[in-house]
Amino acid sequence: MLWIKIMGSVMLVSALGFWGLAGAHGIGRRSEELKELRFALAFLEKEITYMHTPLTLALERTAAVCHHPIAGFFLESAVKLKAREGLTAGEAWGQGIAWLKTQSHLKSADLEVLNTAAQQLGMSDSSDQRKFLMMIQEEIKVQEEKARQEQRANQKLWSYGGFIMGIVIVLLLI
Repeated sequence: MLWIKIMGSVMLVSALGFWGLAGAHGIGRRSEELKELRFALAFLEKEITYMHTPLTLALERTAAVCHHPIAGFFLESAVKLKAREGLTAGEAWGQGIAWLKTQSHLKSADLEVLNTAAQQLGMSDSSDQRKFLMMIQEEIKVQEEKARQEQRANQKLWSYGGFIMGIVIVLLLI
């Protein structure tokens, strides 16, 4: 009987500890994804501005230099735009954002910054798009710094909090 209680306690503390570690990992992933998104936008800017690459090809090339889920965002946008279903570049970008929302650790404020690009993408000449993409990169950089501050503040709380909560529950059940 004592072994069952001990095993149950260990399992409960382990499960809640794992939950806390997963939450801490998610907080860290957000800042990594924002950093990669910023670099991807810089790559897209160079493709549009200096290489004068058509938007669908520029999105595909950007996807090729990124990792999941950021690569999927650019690829989804390129596929939707390439399908020629009557979507504008902004609408294809918006569908890419909808995909990214389900696949990433980004918050709605991060995605809203990306959504502002949807209105300008493909609607002006390359110099105007360059300025706009640079502005989006700066806004993403601000979001990235906020994510790092949040990570510093909350990562240890999540890491230790799961184990502590598990121990508290075990003590309450004893």
